[in-house]
Amino acid sequence: MEPMVPPRRFSLSACWFNLLAWLLCKVYFSSVRIVGAPLRRRTHQLIVCSHRNGAIDGCCVKLAFPRALFPLSVQLLRNALLRLMFTGIPVVRPKDRERYGESVAGHGSVIRAACAHLRAGGALAMFPEGSSEWGPRPLPYHSGTARIVRILLDEGVPLEVTPLGLFYHAPDRFRSGVEILLGEPVALPARQGADPREWERQIHAALSQALDTVSVNCPDVASFERVERLARADARRGQSYALAFKHWERQAAQGLPSDAPAPRGTPLWRWLCGLPGMALLAPVLLIGFLAGRKADARNTVTFFRIVGGFAAALLWLPALAVLFGFFPLPMLCWSALAAAGWPAFKR
Repeated sequence: MEPMVPPRRFSLSACWFNLLAWLLCKVYFSSVRIVGAPLRRRTHQLIVCSHRNGAIDGCCVKLAFPRALFPLSVQLLRNALLRLMFTGIPVVRPKDRERYGESVAGHGSVIRAACAHLRAGGALAMFPEGSSEWGPRPLPYHSGTARIVRILLDEGVPLEVTPLGLFYHAPDRFRSGVEILLGEPVALPARQGADPREWERQIHAALSQALDTVSVNCPDVASFERVERLARADARRGQSYALAFKHWERQAAQGLPSDAPAPRGTPLWRWLCGLPGMALLAPVLLIGFLAGRKADARNTVTFFRIVGGFAAALLWLPALAVLFGFFPLPMLCWSALAAAGWPAFKR
């Protein structure tokens, strides 16, 4: 019998981060869909994820796996605002040591913490690339995830590994669509007398292959951009963007159509329908837009916008509450118009 998800003790902190991830995704993205293999939530579950769009990837994964704990860069725990938005197992990357003088010893072993969490029946989401980049293929996968799997398999823990790919219609655009592509559980190699290092290499190869299957994995930048345009065209016709992307990606070796349609802008009627929502949240949207201009790469624009917008919302939402107290009926009507027009924005 497959292990079921254990009952969770009530945790105000876990509720906060799950609710916040849901709110951020619902406000910033037009939709977050799960496609591919059936969604399975199990005990001792390791989710290996592609890394495409900075720290916001974790918020999207949280919608599919709300129990999942994440290793995250210690950079995200260095100020009070980011600690309100992100939580997880601190990871000290080489660039964190250079920038902030952080030491690995000061935060404990990520491998030990991850193994303990999974051993106790928890769910853990790992990004084996270690960092995100908006490119045609995944960055090199680090071996830490394979080490976690090897340790737990060696102990007899009934580990299930789920590969997960993230597909953004437009990573640096407000109200982009997002799709989570789930793969079947990874067939993990048995040890069969291999020494630990060789077994770990075999596990790493199996994890890498499974992630490649569900991730963006084009041969070059030119084919990647053409596949994106073809997938967007299919998505406008109601198909899954992620599945269409993987279809055209497989066709890249045989040659792609030369008449891939150019991306279209947002129709005027959608802007008009969304005006009440834009006006109601104007300070939040403006601060978010300005913060996004500080991003140093395409894959961090969304992160900067969401952090800036969240900071502005902490000030603006109490102001709206005061306005509701003085003008309840006009504010209620305005809010209803904003809620009705908000879904009109879609990338």
